Amino acid sequence: MVGKIAIWGGNHMPRQGLTQETVVQAAAALIEAEGIDRFSMGELAKRLDVKPASLYNHVKGVDALLEAVGLSAIGQLVEAERQAIAGKGPEEALFALAEAYRTFARVHNQLYRVIMGKNPVLTNRAGEIVQPILQVLSAYGLTRTQQFHWQRVLRGLMYGFAAHEYAGGFSHFPVDENESYRMAIQWVAQSLRQVKEGNHGQPE
Repeated sequence: MVGKIAIWGGNHMPRQGLTQETVVQAAAALIEAEGIDRFSMGELAKRLDVKPASLYNHVKGVDALLEAVGLSAIGQLVEAERQAIAGKGPEEALFALAEAYRTFARVHNQLYRVIMGKNPVLTNRAGEIVQPILQVLSAYGLTRTQQFHWQRVLRGLMYGFAAHEYAGGFSHFPVDENESYRMAIQWVAQSLRQVKEGNHGQPE
């Protein structure tokens, strides 16, 4: 759902049946199918069976459209994180969060690339992705500074693993990728417990 994102800049009546939401959804589907590097307004128009000029009745241009796609993707990832950790204790939440993040970054790899682009609006809003991670880390009794450091470690691990999977980088050895990932998150969990123990009696 895109809501009221200001991406329409045309002065003509939009084609009947075509809306900002359908344009954004079609753009996201095209990006996932063909990759962000191959995305173009011309190809999107073909997919929607309209003339390229018709798209500008609904969007200001490609940058505004990618911004809307990115905002939608951020919402999807944040919702997946929140659902994963809801009602769980620290370690269960950590593993559930890690799996939700990995799944999104692998299955929606190209949308993740849109999120992490150089658009300042997306850069600002992407901070929302960190909040569920900080929530999980805070349950381990980490200081705020420690939470900031460890969310970087965790995000780097989660996305790095998913990116390698997406690229086929783990296909060289006949061992279970899921087990490798579980081992990595288990190491994080053990490290967090050690940090928590070291924090006992220390000021925040």
